[in-house]
Amino acid sequence: MIARLVQDAGASELKTVWNDPDFDPNVKAFYYVRVLENPSCRWSTWDAVRNGEKPRSDIDTIIQERAWSSPIWLKVENK
Repeated sequence: MIARLVQDAGASELKTVWNDPDFDPNVKAFYYVRVLENPSCRWSTWDAVRNGEKPRSDIDTIIQERAWSSPIWLKVENK
């Protein structure tokens, strides 16, 4: 696959509710969120296409970026 833009791929907003089946309110806990972006062209692929060159054959032309949140700490208040 060579570089091309795809419009309207993926969602502009994602929401979910998640429950930890092993959650114990007596144990300190934290969670974090990991995400995968839609696959996209590597910057060197874009440069090659713009300059009328073939992309480098020794690296992938497509990458998939990853990200993660800061820790989400839980503090359970006993009522």
